[in-house]
Amino acid sequence: MSERAGVARSAWWAGHDPVVELQQLWGEVSRLVEQSAQPGEPSRHWMPLVEEEDAGDSYLVRAELPGIPRESVNIEVDGRELHIHGSLDENTGGNALRRRDGSFSYGVRVPGDVNVEGVQADLSDGVLTVRLPKSQAATRRSIEIGS
Repeated sequence: MSERAGVARSAWWAGHDPVVELQQLWGEVSRLVEQSAQPGEPSRHWMPLVEEEDAGDSYLVRAELPGIPRESVNIEVDGRELHIHGSLDENTGGNALRRRDGSFSYGVRVPGDVNVEGVQADLSDGVLTVRLPKSQAATRRSIEIGS
């Protein structure tokens, strides 16, 4: 693997990818527009704070979901895309702040193939951690040019 490719891959997970930054910015802009459109009513959709990391053999995605019960969280993997969504209302319970009422969602496309059968998730102390093991099917190799 070239040194340049390793730098690009680690930069993506370090949050320096413009696409990820635009997704986060778009979520915040959407939240602000929704709040300004209905000044008397709190926002009903929000995006959790999330960080991604390349852990070598897997991709890790951590989302802050304080006070959200695990029954209210749905996680789906579709190829290289991870979707986290759910909802919380006054009837659901939990100790979430009122500004966290309503539905939430987050989606990210991981940079490599994922072993979908090995995906694991844990919700502890208000932090959802999703581990997406890298697929061994797609490996890189050098090809020699024949004569």
